[in-house]
Amino acid sequence: MGSGLTRVRRQIVAIVDDRITNLKILERLATSLSDRVSVKTFDNPLAALAFASTQEPDIVITDFKMPELDGAEFIRRFRALENCVDVPVMVITAYEDKDLRYRALEAGATDYLLSPVDHHEFRVRSRNLLTLRHQQLLLKERAISLEERMIEEERRHQDALRHSHELLLRVIDAVPVRVSATDKDGRFVFANEAFARAIGRPVQAMIGRTPEELRPGAEAGAAMEMDRKLIAREAKPAPFEATVRDLGGEERVLLVNKAVLDDDVGRPMLVVTVSLDITDRKKAELAVLAAKEDAELANHSKTEFLANMSHELRTPLNAIIGFSQLMADEVLGPLGNSKYSGYARDICNSAEHLLGIINDILDVSKLEAGKLEIEEEVLDVAQIVRNLLHFVSDRAGALEVAIDTEIDRELPRLRADSRKLKQVLLNLVTNALKFSHPGGRVLLQARSQGGAVAIDVIDRGIGMDEAEIATAITRFGQVASTWNRKHAGTGLGLPLAIGLVELHGGALEIKSRKGEGTTVTVVFPAERSVPLETVGVAEHRASDPATAP
Repeated sequence: MGSGLTRVRRQIVAIVDDRITNLKILERLATSLSDRVSVKTFDNPLAALAFASTQEPDIVITDFKMPELDGAEFIRRFRALENCVDVPVMVITAYEDKDLRYRALEAGATDYLLSPVDHHEFRVRSRNLLTLRHQQLLLKERAISLEERMIEEERRHQDALRHSHELLLRVIDAVPVRVSATDKDGRFVFANEAFARAIGRPVQAMIGRTPEELRPGAEAGAAMEMDRKLIAREAKPAPFEATVRDLGGEERVLLVNKAVLDDDVGRPMLVVTVSLDITDRKKAELAVLAAKEDAELANHSKTEFLANMSHELRTPLNAIIGFSQLMADEVLGPLGNSKYSGYARDICNSAEHLLGIINDILDVSKLEAGKLEIEEEVLDVAQIVRNLLHFVSDRAGALEVAIDTEIDRELPRLRADSRKLKQVLLNLVTNALKFSHPGGRVLLQARSQGGAVAIDVIDRGIGMDEAEIATAITRFGQVASTWNRKHAGTGLGLPLAIGLVELHGGALEIKSRKGEGTTVTVVFPAERSVPLETVGVAEHRASDPATAP
């Protein structure tokens, strides 16, 4: 807007000369410069100064020697006016004295012409000075506009900073944690509303005061001492828990984090403290811990109960098995009816089945209690597998499932507990038979894997998905299926097998796909393997009387 006004307004030419003739001539010449020129004439320099003080001209054309003021003094006074510092001044005089010219230029004259003036030269020089003045005004107005824009931008910037600062303070106040900052003297320079509420003082009442001044006591003294060490670089910030008392005297647990804020040259300036109230979380943790301890105690009691009950049940079962076998075999004479012998065998079989379940429960209890021990001996795994086939052949025949074996001829002997290894293999093979389709096959492999004994039990039965595998390896867990309804089980076989293998330091791995079958692999540690060469030397020494000790 300002630049547009400068371009359209008329330019004022002020002419000062005490000689009326010269004044008229210069007026006509000035009027001919442009149709946008307004000419003001003054025969008195003081009158010209009075006019210029209220309305600045765009160019001043003045004589040098005048009665009231000479040209140099007039120019100095004119330049002293606030808006006339850079207005062009042209001096016209009939004197060719160089001293006059120097004085005029030193006083602030822009140009100098001799009278009588050359009209063409006057017009050219005057127009140039007017053009220069016009450009000066444009630059002034643009500078003013730029300055105004800069001021406005600075104001907006300050408003944005103030808004951002206020928003940051509101955000910090909204955070449910206690935030404060203290200087190197331990005095508060900042505190949010959460911290102020905990102290029981308004924020403004806290600024400039120390924790001990606000709330004297051991807690405040410890906090100040820690801040002092952080400022002095005698300690490093680290999260810690602190127990404090609130305004009501109740203990609260805080998770405290401190950070040191440095100034621009890296010197410690402030200690920022952020405290999160974790009282409820600590109570929940203690409750969970108490519940865990109660659960462990209950589990321990359950284990002891199962172990005691197992022992109590085995005693009468042994008697039932023994007497039923005597009756079935008619050791003391005929029973009088052939059906009684069959009944006795059924009683014996049922009691042995129940005893097996009780033994499993007892072993599981011992495993949980860490009291199950292994009696190591060097075992021929191939022979144990062959013996196992005789034991499960009747069951496999009843289920119409065949059992194949593949035994590595170079299979090393295994240092393990014989009864527990048989129990592992029996459980795995029994499961494979149970979950195979009629007419299916179960493969039992024994092989050497990097010097370690590995045993695979493979079936092509119903298989399991990941969730069912997780259930199957859980104690007393059974995968829901029609097979479970046809074949009874406690759900202890697979978990017990896993526990017994791990008791030997081995690992049991299950790979299964729904509808395709299951492969269970048992791998014993390589250090439990006994090479055949070593076994052969030991057996030879044992059979040779000359080498016997």
